[in-house]
Amino acid sequence: MATPLVIGARFLGAFIFTAIACIVKRVDIRVPREHHKILILRSIFGLISFACGTFAFQNMPVGEATVLISMAPVFVAMFSACFLGESISCATVLLIILSLSGIVLIVDPDSLAQANNTLPKLNLLAAAAALCQALSKAVSYIFIKRSNNKIYFLTMIFWYALFGFACTAFFISHRLLFTQSSWKDTSWVVKPLDSRDYIYLSIISLLGFISQVTLTKATQLINTTVVSLIRNTDILVTMCFQIFYFHIVPCWLQVIGMVIMVIATLLILASKERERVIATHPKCFPDCYR
Repeated sequence: MATPLVIGARFLGAFIFTAIACIVKRVDIRVPREHHKILILRSIFGLISFACGTFAFQNMPVGEATVLISMAPVFVAMFSACFLGESISCATVLLIILSLSGIVLIVDPDSLAQANNTLPKLNLLAAAAALCQALSKAVSYIFIKRSNNKIYFLTMIFWYALFGFACTAFFISHRLLFTQSSWKDTSWVVKPLDSRDYIYLSIISLLGFISQVTLTKATQLINTTVVSLIRNTDILVTMCFQIFYFHIVPCWLQVIGMVIMVIATLLILASKERERVIATHPKCFPDCYR
């Protein structure tokens, strides 16, 4: 299935379901002028994030793509410290370095080629797209948090989905995307769909809406790094899905890289929780524990 169709279905579904929810809840979708910049940048980086993620998932094993995309908490921790004033400890910095070492193992060209011999030329490009997805997702988290509940979460999703669908529709309409084009990557070439494709696109639309609602609301309410880390709990599920459904078994270097990534992510989560508890109850902890 062509990548643009998957992206378009995701945004169209989110737009339709959000529009229905806004009508039922009588939500005012107008956004104050001072918040237009945040909304536009969130939409742009959200579109880049989903487009890169879709391309990565279609051109490399699901497990490896998920782990690379799960680098988002590392970027969120850095960006939140720079732009939101959230604390970042030395332990977090060391864990970020540990996560980067896991990436080196996962993106090793020889390992990727062995893991999926049918797509050897696209592996590095797909890995780069997965990392770009993680970076763009982190930036999106920052802009969602910057809205600071000043933009209702359904309003933000409505305009984000509309922007994403409009851009994707324009992209699909371009003549280079059709079967007679000279576009070398066939995953971007639009071809006729069968009934199974429509079912898949409908499921993607519904799940995309649910994902956006829960993600946007959670990011507005709690620490951005914690949200991104909780979001990473799908790593083990996707790895199992890759093995049992696609019958793609990662090599031992990639397994080590995944384990490093998971451990670093969990330790960052524990570090953030420790900082939160100490900040909430400072008198209960001596200076040596801070």
